Amino acid sequence: MYTRYIRLKRALANESASLFREVRRRMSSDAAKAPDTPPPAQDTSSAYKRFHDRRPHTTQVLQSMAVGFIGDSLSQLVISPENEYQPLRTVKVLLTGSILSLPTYRWFLFMARRINHPNKFVSLAMKIVANQTCFAPFFLSSFISSGLVFQGITDPNEILATLKQRVPVAWMNGCMFWPNIVILNFTLIPPHFRGLVNSAAGVVWQAYLSWLTYSSKTTVQQVIDKEIAFEHKVEHKVAEGLHLDRAKVAVLATERKVPDAASSS
Repeated sequence: MYTRYIRLKRALANESASLFREVRRRMSSDAAKAPDTPPPAQDTSSAYKRFHDRRPHTTQVLQSMAVGFIGDSLSQLVISPENEYQPLRTVKVLLTGSILSLPTYRWFLFMARRINHPNKFVSLAMKIVANQTCFAPFFLSSFISSGLVFQGITDPNEILATLKQRVPVAWMNGCMFWPNIVILNFTLIPPHFRGLVNSAAGVVWQAYLSWLTYSSKTTVQQVIDKEIAFEHKVEHKVAEGLHLDRAKVAVLATERKVPDAASSS
C-alpha cells in the first residue's frame, strides 16, 4: 500500500512537471510569433530634455525662431491689424532672434553658475536685478538696431537717436513684465508647467519688441507720449496724496498744541 502511494505521488509530480514545461514552451513560442509591440510613448518633456542635452545650441536657435514667428505674427495680425501682413518682416525677426539666442543662452548659464545665494529668494532677486541691469540693455539695443538695419536704416546717428527713444521705454516695460513672470513661475506655477509659461511670456514680449522695432516713429512716439502722460498723472495723484497726508499731520499737530497751550495758561 505504501509502495503504491509513493509511485502515485511520483507519477503526479512528473505529470505536473511535464505540464509546466509544456505551458512554458507554448508561452515562449507564442511570444516569439507575436508581432513587435510598439514602444511605450515617451514623455514630451523628457524627449525635449534629451535633445537639448545633446544639441543645446540647435535647440535654442529653433526655439527662438518658433517664438519669433508666433510673436511677430501676433504683432502684425493683432497689435497692428490695420497694416497688411508682411512675411519678410517675420523672416527678419526670425534671423534676429536666432542670432541673439546663443548669447541669451550663455548669459542664463552664467547666471545659474555664478549668481547664487543660499537663500533661494535672495538668489532669485539677484538674478532678476542682474538680468535687468546687465543683459536687458544689451539685448534690447541689439534687437532694435538689427531691426533698423534690416529696414535699410544704416545711418549711425539715426540708429542712435532711435535707440535713445525706444530702448529706455522697452527697458522700463521689461522691468514691469519679466519680474512678474518669474515670481508667478516660482510661487504659483507647478514645475512641469513653467516652461510653457515662459514660452507664452516670450511670445508676448516678442510681439511687443516686433511692434516697437518695426513701427513708424510717429506711432511709437504717440504711444510713448501716452505712457509718459499716464506716468505724470500717476505721479500727480501720488503727490496730491502726499500733500494731503502732510496737511492732515499738520492739522493734528496743531490740534494737539491748542489743548496743551490752554492747559498751561
